Amino acid sequence: MARVGKILLLVLVLLILAAIGYQAQNLAVMGWDSVVEYQTPYLTDLPRGSAAEPLARRVVLILVDGLRLDASRNMSRLNELRQRGADLSVRVGQPSLSYPSWTVIASGTWQEISGVTTNWYEGEVRVDTIFKAARDAGMPAVVVGGGGWKKLYGSHLTEFVKVPGPEDENAPPEAWAQMDGDSLRLAIRVLDDYPEGLILIYFGGTDELAHLYGGVSSQYLDEVQRVDGYIGLLAERLDPEKDVLIVTADHGHVDVGGHGGWERSVLHVPLVMVGKAIRHGAYTERLQADIAPTIAALLGVPIPVHAQGRPLVEMMEASAEAKGRIGLNAGLQLVGFYDAYAQTLGVRPFAGDVLTKYRERLARGEEGTVSGMWEEITTRAQAARAKRFWRERLLRLPIALGIALVPLLYLLLFRRRLRQLLIPLGFALLYFVFYNALFFGRGYNWSLSAFNSEAQIKAFFNERLLDAALSFIVAGLLLALVSWKRPLLQTLERMVTFAFFVGYLLLLQVDLFYWLYNIRFSWAIPDLKLGFKYYMDLLQMVPTGLLGVILAPLGVLIGWGLQRWRGRK
Repeated sequence: MARVGKILLLVLVLLILAAIGYQAQNLAVMGWDSVVEYQTPYLTDLPRGSAAEPLARRVVLILVDGLRLDASRNMSRLNELRQRGADLSVRVGQPSLSYPSWTVIASGTWQEISGVTTNWYEGEVRVDTIFKAARDAGMPAVVVGGGGWKKLYGSHLTEFVKVPGPEDENAPPEAWAQMDGDSLRLAIRVLDDYPEGLILIYFGGTDELAHLYGGVSSQYLDEVQRVDGYIGLLAERLDPEKDVLIVTADHGHVDVGGHGGWERSVLHVPLVMVGKAIRHGAYTERLQADIAPTIAALLGVPIPVHAQGRPLVEMMEASAEAKGRIGLNAGLQLVGFYDAYAQTLGVRPFAGDVLTKYRERLARGEEGTVSGMWEEITTRAQAARAKRFWRERLLRLPIALGIALVPLLYLLLFRRRLRQLLIPLGFALLYFVFYNALFFGRGYNWSLSAFNSEAQIKAFFNERLLDAALSFIVAGLLLALVSWKRPLLQTLERMVTFAFFVGYLLLLQVDLFYWLYNIRFSWAIPDLKLGFKYYMDLLQMVPTGLLGVILAPLGVLIGWGLQRWRGRK
């Protein structure tokens, strides 16, 4: 009876692992959807702040999609502009995809606040934007670009000029070059028609060619050079005594062409500003969220109400009085936004105290005051965000500990012979060696940059399921082969314990992420590097949990067959 009871217990463990594997698939879908369909709670209606006198008549913003910082350093016409203006790089937010980054550039608002987290975002953005601020001030707000710009900002604009592009995503380089050429042609017309206001000119061929051929390919770099010539032609049509030209990118690319993740070549992109009121110099890195407040200051319009960046006044040539008004406007806007932010987080408002501390220095236009105020406010905001995380982690801790400790009850079966666990544990670790060799050996990271296009996402995740299944089967069969001389019940114990350890070690990693960030994301976007790993761990649990039901009896069958074969000899 004891033998039958042990077999039944082992079968029960396999069934539990299979059930966990099935549920892991549901959790993976839930986590993915929580990011893709993230519903921001922060977009309350806020009053617009005050405007200041304009420092420039017109701001022309050129956005080169997917332009890497290193590639931009080899653009001769852009380098000429660097020599005459402000030269720096900006850091992109997460996820580093086009629609989310366009929204950061247009609003000064990070993805967690705007709710624009993927290129599948539907409808117009809900955050305030620099386009809307310019339009409401009676200025032209014009975009020359692809249809995505109208989709996101249509009602914010006074005019949208669509640039036609190839219908086939796999179109040859000549087709994408033609699209950028059309952008130039239409942009020239718009510049002639609008001598003032805000004009955004978008070049998208670079991004498409990076996706198709890679971020260091000749096709991509050739298009970068072509667009560099276009930038030079557009710059020649501007009056540096009246206009400001800004050149930047939404994100970069990894060498093989993807983006969306945290790699340096993806997150660090150029920002070059030249023209009226721009102070020449090379500056340290700033944030992509600083672009919209800076444009607002140059045009003399209110800063978008949800902006989390700041105007880069240290790069502006203006009187102390003018900088004082810009600084005070920035402080009041940040207070308005972060007071509402604090209320949503359930913490005491913190931004007003900081503004009081800096108000007199801001009014005098002292250098470094705006950056000091912004840094202190954002530091307090990060602390408030972290406080809520830790408050929720404390509440999740008992459940997380239960998830981590309850499975260890299985090991009571071996309480008098713990050394028997070493061999199945070793082969469980061998599974992770096999799986990670397949994953990292192909050059992948825990990053959304791992897949180069949206069409590759499903195939990529299916490949990871196959990698997990293959690694599990190979490690399990090797365990069966080294156990064939053992009694069949002991072989079954080893196979089940191997499956248990694989599932348990994956469960611990999933449990850690659950404790840190939960499985649904209703008010914050988790660390996406850890989030990607969490998704990979859940995907591994699917085949490893389900295959245990097959692999364990197969291992026993292999042992029985080898024993029979050996007996005949």
